[in-house]
Amino acid sequence: MKNQLLIVGQTPPPWHGQAVATKMLVDGEWAGWETNSVRMAFSDDLDSVGRFKIGKIFHLFSQICEIRSKLKSSPGTVLLYPPASASWLPFIRDVFILGLVRKHARGTAFIYHASGLAEYTQGSFLRKFMAKRVYGGADLALEVAQEEISPGEMFGAKAITWCPCAAEVPPLTARDISTEKVSKVLFVGSLIEGKGIMEILKTAAILKSRGETEVCFEIVGRWASPVFEKHCLAFVEKTGIGKLVSFLGQLTGNEKSSAFRRASLFFFPSHYSSEASPIVLMEALGFGLPVVSTDWAGIPALVGKCSAVTLCPIREPEIFADVILERLRDSSGNLEVRGVARDFYDQRFAPEQFIGRVSEGLNVAGLKL
Repeated sequence: MKNQLLIVGQTPPPWHGQAVATKMLVDGEWAGWETNSVRMAFSDDLDSVGRFKIGKIFHLFSQICEIRSKLKSSPGTVLLYPPASASWLPFIRDVFILGLVRKHARGTAFIYHASGLAEYTQGSFLRKFMAKRVYGGADLALEVAQEEISPGEMFGAKAITWCPCAAEVPPLTARDISTEKVSKVLFVGSLIEGKGIMEILKTAAILKSRGETEVCFEIVGRWASPVFEKHCLAFVEKTGIGKLVSFLGQLTGNEKSSAFRRASLFFFPSHYSSEASPIVLMEALGFGLPVVSTDWAGIPALVGKCSAVTLCPIREPEIFADVILERLRDSSGNLEVRGVARDFYDQRFAPEQFIGRVSEGLNVAGLKL
């Protein structure tokens, strides 16, 4: 008889790292496990993530009923659940869901995608009390990021393991020889302040002021706020960097892959408070790109040991500009860097390795019968 695993979590849409990672778990092949899933659908676009909508209340109760039904109809099932990000509404969602369903599972494994939850719950007596009740004593804590305050330790998990996610990247192909003189510097992610969008624009402005005009920053993603979009576009107009910056919108599938393939470098200047293990960094390495990112949150533990990656202090566009130019001008090592980047991806971030890490964690925690 196979072990039973119920996977709960958001799958795309919207397209963001946690949703993509959950989809890998739902769609993957699990040796020795029979899996079932319940899709979280509180947000179908980035605009509604973390925001209150009356429809979310109805979905909350329907989801609780669905999870309870599946756990009770299949006794002995292990629950794999992604705890909330460090904000009030998602946290309250967990209080209701886990408070009503967790007792029906044979065991509980939490996969902590978003960083900062442990610190957030200690901010008040009420949050601390509720967090202990709903997150306390899990059989397994799978920590996607290596944080200063470990949620597994804070909430008393019986077993804790570091479990970075993965990215699905096709095999490398020979690059077309470009006749363009302009080097493409790519960003992929949510267009929010914390992901470093303004730092990209400031870096472009610095390069323009130095007379470096043969660089184009291609920014892929969807604006999360019309106000922030207006602010950024006003900066582009004010600084005259329109020829150095291109906003491509949200891309998926082949269009997204094409953006990676034509890029010379991947730039990810994040200082996002809940940054854990950005899947876009895995994708960039999988496509053989050198990476310039930040020494921030879960990023150093994820890719800091790769020689194709340069990590900089956050919010330092002067440093970003210097490092990007240095990487772009180091043309002699491009083939070697490409191989190093792809090897790092193959050894750590292929989808089957992610499922293997989760499965091994469940085994170590004694949840596999």
